[in-house]
Amino acid sequence: MVPWQHMREPCQPFPEALPLSAAWRGGRVFRRNVDRRELYQLLLPLALLGMLLPLALPVPGTFLAAHVPWLAVPLALTLLLALVPRCPLWVLDLLLLAGGWSAMLGQVAALLLLPNVPGRVTALTQVVPWFLVLLLVPTWVLGERRGQIVSAAALGTTLLLGITFVIGPLPAWGDMGSALLQLLVQLLLAGGTALLGQHAAARRARVVARQGAGRGLPDHARDPLTGLPGRRALERVLAAQLPHRGAGLAVAVLTMDGLQEVQEERGVAFAEALRAHVARTLNNALRDEDVLGCLGQGAFAVLMRVPDARFARTNCERLRVRVASRPLGGVLPTVSVGVAVWSGEPTGDALLQHARDALVCAQQDGGNRVHLTPNPESPAHTAPAA
Repeated sequence: MVPWQHMREPCQPFPEALPLSAAWRGGRVFRRNVDRRELYQLLLPLALLGMLLPLALPVPGTFLAAHVPWLAVPLALTLLLALVPRCPLWVLDLLLLAGGWSAMLGQVAALLLLPNVPGRVTALTQVVPWFLVLLLVPTWVLGERRGQIVSAAALGTTLLLGITFVIGPLPAWGDMGSALLQLLVQLLLAGGTALLGQHAAARRARVVARQGAGRGLPDHARDPLTGLPGRRALERVLAAQLPHRGAGLAVAVLTMDGLQEVQEERGVAFAEALRAHVARTLNNALRDEDVLGCLGQGAFAVLMRVPDARFARTNCERLRVRVASRPLGGVLPTVSVGVAVWSGEPTGDALLQHARDALVCAQQDGGNRVHLTPNPESPAHTAPAA
């Protein structure tokens, strides 16, 4: 442990970790986030098809049908750029959001405010489903917090257009104006409900994800302080992966440096608070496919799938640096890490023991470092402390 003064402890919410069912499919390294480029390549053709298909149907033309290109052009351009690997994702996001919303709000404004527009009610009815889709897209693209701001701004702009419509042309349009107003009110109510539902679903998903590998475990199988899966639970997970799905499986054992000295100097309560703080920090730094458990006082284990030993060591270095950058109460905790990548061990206990042996080497070298056991594909390396 390193004393660290004049630094403020950052807020550390208990973080996310995916359930084991998604963590142990094997065969590849799972990304932390969905690849938006691939998502665009999959969904944008469907959106374009749904938008252009009505034009091929034998129905009378409407104002919306005549102006479909204003909606289709930004979608088509985004799709083309999504096929270019060097095009930055932020360009795709900007085109999709700015182009899509400019076209959509322009359509709504024209239907509500311009004179001599044929088929206003029918055209506004056709706008509704795509308006709701665009209302949810910012959260998919920008994340929950920023996406909600953009969606709320779009919904608020639509409300302002509705107020302008009520003050302006509504009284002169009679029954058609009343029908447009009813559709607009339904659109605003449906949009608000969709945003609230998306927010509630995201909160529920976070609650489920926070339970992670410990979801469904009885209390006696958890560490009482951190709530993480205990040693026996981790051993059961390892036993289930070997020997049929051992390739790419790695185990990292981490222990807090100098925890006993901190306990003697600051007391048991502070030492326990520091242990819980390190557990939260580690859990917050995990990839979605990694599983964190508690082996005992100040010792943790991470189960992960990796393409090779070098990737395993790099991932553990990231965890070590994250812990070493999160002080608590004037103390900066550090961890020593031992990593073992499966190389034919018949049991999970053997793989875990190899990680413990690597941990001993890391501690003997001074602590606050990562040590990798010798591996047939990659020789052992010891990373010095930063």
